[in-house]
Amino acid sequence: MIRSLIAILALTGAAWAAERPPTGLLARQGPLPATIPLQIAAPEGRDYAVLLGDPGDPVLAGYLRGGEVLRLLAPPGDHALSVAAGPPDAWRGLPDLFGDGARTLPDRIALRIAGDRREGQALTLSDGDGGLRITDREGRVLCQIAEWTGEVRTLPTPGGLGLRVIEGELSVRSRPCD
Repeated sequence: MIRSLIAILALTGAAWAAERPPTGLLARQGPLPATIPLQIAAPEGRDYAVLLGDPGDPVLAGYLRGGEVLRLLAPPGDHALSVAAGPPDAWRGLPDLFGDGARTLPDRIALRIAGDRREGQALTLSDGDGGLRITDREGRVLCQIAEWTGEVRTLPTPGGLGLRVIEGELSVRSRPCD
């Protein structure tokens, strides 16, 4: 009888808890490409689940171990930011998070593409008397740089005129803007 009870409790506990993930991306969905930099830091002591978009159907979900920095590429748009916090051993996985649900922070996160610039944000979360809130916000901007590599050749034509041919490849790279 006792062995049966222990087996039932062990199975229930195994289904309830999930393995603690590393800091990083948990899930991404939606049609837009994730190209905008988003960086979030939070204090030590607890872990955090970060949801970008509607808490019931986020476009992006990340896991942040307290004291570390979560760096993601996110889709453009004005997104709600929801955060769930809890002890590392209370992680239940998506969608249960830490068991209490996620709290949507009052400020929306604006992520934009403007010309050759991808305008993201770096956020710092803190845990105070009023709960979790954004205490520091700074822009993170990446510039896209187009590079052309190629050559120009002149080919002879039957009439004796030279035909100029440009062959090459266009590539795009990103770097932090000045």
